Amino acid sequence: MSVHYFKPRGLWFSKWKEDGRERRRYFRTQAEAQAFEADRIQEQAQNDRLTLGELTACFFRSRPDYHHHTKGHIVRCLAGHETPDGQHIDGDGEFLRDKYADALTRRDLEALRENYRARGVSNKTINTRTAYLKAILAWGIDQELIPLNPWRDFKPLKTQRHVVNVSLDSFRRIYHFLPPYLQWASKTAYALALRFGMVELFSLQWNAFIWQRGLVIVRQGKSGLMKTVVPAPAYMAEARQRYAVDHAQGIVWVCHRNGHKVRSYDGAWAAACRKAGVHMRPYDIRHLAATVMLGAGADLAAVAAQLGHTSVATTGATYAHVTAGAQARAAALMPKIEE
Repeated sequence: MSVHYFKPRGLWFSKWKEDGRERRRYFRTQAEAQAFEADRIQEQAQNDRLTLGELTACFFRSRPDYHHHTKGHIVRCLAGHETPDGQHIDGDGEFLRDKYADALTRRDLEALRENYRARGVSNKTINTRTAYLKAILAWGIDQELIPLNPWRDFKPLKTQRHVVNVSLDSFRRIYHFLPPYLQWASKTAYALALRFGMVELFSLQWNAFIWQRGLVIVRQGKSGLMKTVVPAPAYMAEARQRYAVDHAQGIVWVCHRNGHKVRSYDGAWAAACRKAGVHMRPYDIRHLAATVMLGAGADLAAVAAQLGHTSVATTGATYAHVTAGAQARAAALMPKIEE
């Protein structure tokens, strides 16, 4: 504590700085000065805490290119919206906006989920919308703006898992009909096991590539956590050539359209699917990458790291249909007991 004794006057005083100037307050006893100092420090700590709304504003300022659709969902959740006749409609998470970000509770999360359910929103969409807020909290930790992420360990709601039934051959057929910028984007999503979209794939910049070590460090759009990927040498060689060209032109995006950030690709992807006679979501490229690696006998833990899964159990549960084949191959390698 900054409590001192002023002998000439026989008084105790608390000393602090405010607006660049030294401030003092005098007291007759040491106990009074110490009590004032403790209250002042506690008040200062409260003033330094960020609400979820303030943290979100900081997050948006730090990422001016954050996709406008995702940003719109977050703003609508925390601030609501106005109808054409000027009526304010509360956001599903507007009650969270003025709460301290590090003090959010499980009850707050469940209340948000319940508000979504009341509007008939599916569990899958609820998980997506709450993941946006979790990513902001994770960013706050990374930037040392908040001391903890109170929602980090809360699991998403159970959903009906989407059955991915695509093959490498189907992907190759679609790839043939994609425009060049989407061919490279698809190849990047496949090589780095990225989520296809504005938040992760099309926000990837060249400074994520560690050329000397053959690594790519990616911030995941779903969790906000970092993952380190070790791509195939052939991909890294092509990426190095593209980087040289882009760097000379001042282009920072790994996947771009004539130097501009990709904002929309749905139409081009759908046209390629029609021409190829194949139905496949762009997001399925990430699943395909995992399936191919596991099907080729890759270690489950290594594949989990490439995907950015924090738990091998998540990878095993998601790709159980592939790991079962790997288990069979492993069993076949075991020698017989009886010669």
